[in-house]
Amino acid sequence: MQQFWDQRYAENETVYGLSPNHFFKQFIDSRRPGTILLPAEGEGRNAVYAASKGWQVDAFDFSEVAGERL
Repeated sequence: MQQFWDQRYAENETVYGLSPNHFFKQFIDSRRPGTILLPAEGEGRNAVYAASKGWQVDAFDFSEVAGERL
């Protein structure tokens, strides 16, 4: 499974784009900053967005290739 995701991330500059997920953005924008854990975060687009809004973010991904982009 890890090999699948490593290959997918390695073959693309970004897999899901640079903007945060629409639902995730709405959630972050509607709450006061706090602490958030983002497992399976991929390339980090949601983590970066949350951090830019003042959240304390812990994020990780199964793919080592994606993790290098976090």
